[in-house]
Amino acid sequence: MRFTIPIEPKPQKRDRITARGGFVRSYKDTKQAKYETQIACMLEQHRPEKPLEGALELRVICYLPIPKSKTKKFKAAAIAGEERPTGKPDCDNMLKNIEDIMEGIFYRNDSQIVTETVHKFYSGNPRWEITLNTAD
Repeated sequence: MRFTIPIEPKPQKRDRITARGGFVRSYKDTKQAKYETQIACMLEQHRPEKPLEGALELRVICYLPIPKSKTKKFKAAAIAGEERPTGKPDCDNMLKNIEDIMEGIFYRNDSQIVTETVHKFYSGNPRWEITLNTAD
């Protein structure tokens, strides 16, 4: 299955930690929770009847916005695919975010993913492109 999520790709944020009365509590950042809910709603239309079983392959292409501070020459090269995002966010954080959001919707657990690939590109149209297949 292959689908596009038309929202700017973002990495997974770390949980927030607080300590009160000698007890430590971990919770999700509110922006992260809102972002995950937004993507989960968009993923619903692509959801299989029941979560996939067995070994899976996941391919994710993250199209990030071109920084506004860059030159016209850089922007043209980025659109042509000659310039790629080499800074933050890291590919592994991007992948972990989408894996966790898809868990329970497309598969039982992200441990079912035996092959994963993530690419970062620039685009004037930021989005996630996701391909999920059973592994051969």
